[in-house]
Amino acid sequence: QTTPTHWSMYTSLAIEQHGYSKDEDIGGVYPKSEYKESIFDLVEGNGLRACMFAGKDKFAIFQRSLPMSYYNYISKRDQVADIFINEMKEEPCHYSFVHLIHPDAAGHKYKGAATILNGKVMYDEAVKQADKYLGDIIDFVENTVPFQGRTLIIASSDHGFADVGNHAKTEDIQNYKIPFYVMGPCVAQGADLYDLNKSTRQDPGDGLPHSYEGCQPIRNRDAASLAADALGVTASSGALSDMNATLYLGQEECGGSCPLHDVCSNTPPANTTTTIPPVSVAPPASCKNKRESCSSNTDCCGGLKCHRRKNICKRKKN
Repeated sequence: QTTPTHWSMYTSLAIEQHGYSKDEDIGGVYPKSEYKESIFDLVEGNGLRACMFAGKDKFAIFQRSLPMSYYNYISKRDQVADIFINEMKEEPCHYSFVHLIHPDAAGHKYKGAATILNGKVMYDEAVKQADKYLGDIIDFVENTVPFQGRTLIIASSDHGFADVGNHAKTEDIQNYKIPFYVMGPCVAQGADLYDLNKSTRQDPGDGLPHSYEGCQPIRNRDAASLAADALGVTASSGALSDMNATLYLGQEECGGSCPLHDVCSNTPPANTTTTIPPVSVAPPASCKNKRESCSSNTDCCGGLKCHRRKNICKRKKN
């Protein structure tokens, strides 16, 4: 369901773990003690700007419960991408959650892909609309300084849509099997995320894994930890504090955790503590001290890293 699954996408917690099970705005503020930390907490807590462009009014529960610099409920669905692009031009967000509602609205109205009008499957037409607006966002990012070459885009969904007019039946493959795409400068082009993460993720095919222990499929809740890793922000509690859970994207120098534990095979990797060893680069002879300017981590002295936004050396968080 929409609202509980969105809590998972913001916290990397399963619904059973964050406890928000109703697909509605329950009113008030959902306490942080329940969800520990969200991607919004991490972004705002590090002095960055987190934004939400919402397509449903019940997302107001997120505005009240989560710290964010910008929130906009956009009732006219065809304006979402343009409003996002305009905001990024005026006052850029470091993390943005953009909600394109077209497929969901069509699914409820036309019973999933069951309705054909004038020779067209109405649900498919709505997917094409969402794809067009996603394309507008990608074109903006790829052709606009300073976003080109510095932006990670994660495209996924909160659920699929069965041909019955709702997505309540969780055992229906049309509801639970969803896409998860990543593009950006850190991503190995054309690679399959399952091939890159064989030690921590396993493709379930058409199956529906019920356990949250051991080897896991890629889930939409991986988006939060992936975004946190890309921004270089870390959590002290909750699922986002386990950076071993972050997906590897194929290029170590851009971030993306190398898995520390092989949970998808019966035996640990032989003679190694990492499945994909990180690149080790010695610091330059004259390294930069704390708060001195830098362009990469290799510029900074031991125990320091280069802040990606401020371009100064700062102490690493444990």
